[in-house]
Amino acid sequence: MSFKIPFFIESVHSSSYVYVNHAVSTAAPDVSTVHKHSLHYQAVVRSIADESLLHCYKGVYYNMPAEVKDGQSLFYVVRGSYIGVMAGCTTRENALNCVLGVNEPAYHEVESVVIGEQRVREAIDQGIVEMVEPWGFSYVV
Repeated sequence: MSFKIPFFIESVHSSSYVYVNHAVSTAAPDVSTVHKHSLHYQAVVRSIADESLLHCYKGVYYNMPAEVKDGQSLFYVVRGSYIGVMAGCTTRENALNCVLGVNEPAYHEVESVVIGEQRVREAIDQGIVEMVEPWGFSYVV
């Protein structure tokens, strides 16, 4: 049985703004809009993983899956190119997207989105979350 996180935002961002939820995924949304000219816009856009909704806790941006389908594995990443809970066909496949090229990545399989989000928030509380650029990544100017 697949499930979709109950959320009223159709798209995560457009070219001029990004929605960020400050509540846990199981609570009523507490959404703010980060506009293109905001100081935080680049950090927010950099934090968004594919097929995810962006959340923020204590100033740290993390991803939650927009949808989890039957048979998809879940894992949470606390050190990688993206932070948060990810869903995919296999843990290995998703892990590669978030940690490929990252020195000493930290990710773990988890049974549910709720537990994954709890672990991510605990890691934020402990100060052990780190979003890093993969070693092969470079900016185009």
